[in-house]
Amino acid sequence: MRAVGRAGLRGENFPLMFTASRPVRVFVSEFVCGGGLEGSSLPDSLLREGRAMLWAVVDDLLQVAGCQVVTTLDRRLAHEAQDRRTSRCQIAIVTSVDEEQRLFEESAASSDAVLVIAPETDGLLADRVRRVLTLGVTTLNCSPEAIELCGDKLRLARHCEDRGLATLPTQMIDWSSSPLPSVGSSEWVIKPRDGAGSWLMFRVRTDSLEDWQRAETAFAWSGIPGKALIQPFVRGWPLSVGCHCQPNGEIEIFPIGEQRLSKDFAYLGGSIPAALPLATETAVRDLVQRTCATISGLNGHIGFDLLLPEADPTRPLLVEINPRLTTSYVGYRRLSKSNLAERWLRCAGLLSDSKPAPQPSSALKWPARRIDFDAHGHVRSSDVS
Repeated sequence: MRAVGRAGLRGENFPLMFTASRPVRVFVSEFVCGGGLEGSSLPDSLLREGRAMLWAVVDDLLQVAGCQVVTTLDRRLAHEAQDRRTSRCQIAIVTSVDEEQRLFEESAASSDAVLVIAPETDGLLADRVRRVLTLGVTTLNCSPEAIELCGDKLRLARHCEDRGLATLPTQMIDWSSSPLPSVGSSEWVIKPRDGAGSWLMFRVRTDSLEDWQRAETAFAWSGIPGKALIQPFVRGWPLSVGCHCQPNGEIEIFPIGEQRLSKDFAYLGGSIPAALPLATETAVRDLVQRTCATISGLNGHIGFDLLLPEADPTRPLLVEINPRLTTSYVGYRRLSKSNLAERWLRCAGLLSDSKPAPQPSSALKWPARRIDFDAHGHVRSSDVS
């Protein structure tokens, strides 16, 4: 990931440095890499994606002349700070959870803005954003209320259904009842109500008691049997769409990307843009736009996970909303002709120079290239004919 990030710093994407008329100090807090799990094991998938997002956004912020970046690192990742520490990039090494909590408060309080990257699980992301707001510091995240709605898959499904937005039927599981519905689907997906990534996701067959018991045991061992959701498994093509939401309600939808998932739903990366018929692309953008219009408090970079059903690829389904920076950022930053982090700061009113916040007429430019990336943040680009 460092090699990719350093390429960006050499000016591959951004030949000009953006200037702030006064120093802007931004605290980037990535929970997994930043010491939030000190004393516990670091989950491989969350660590991979967290590291990719952390260094991508840090490198982009350092492209803004006058921008100072502060972050923390778990002591097990201390070696990654060696070639990144500069007078404009301060990295504190965390040796305990208590220290991480203290550094979070101190770094947030002494910064102009804070970007929190954390799982929505157990309200973690929303709680951290609330702590930032309590300190009176600008957050680059969505509001806690928007995070709580989007992070609760059952609430979000009900929200969409009530507003006529196409989504997957979702319900809670009662482990004491008959294992699976006998009609509607031959396969099902079981997942946590507020999980992140592919954690505790299972694909189960209607006629397989073994599949059901495997999922039930895993949820019991994790201590959250009451948070299990079930959705029909729909064959199709997984997509993702990044958006930039402004505090004034404007939304800029990025190119639609393909997702690569393993058989057990582990995130492997993606490709941007996806090769889609115009009618399908229009339908996806329309669903994203209409969904955003129903949720107040969306802000900054967010990600949509969608599905194009094999049976009707013109009718996309909303799967999830990630109310935070997503791994697809590593692809979008390489595809865009603009510095996405600089645009983020400008939309938040943090760059007090003469340039106004971007308006719809100054939409981002996306060259005719294809970007392929993996969950580690490794990127490959190619021209699109």
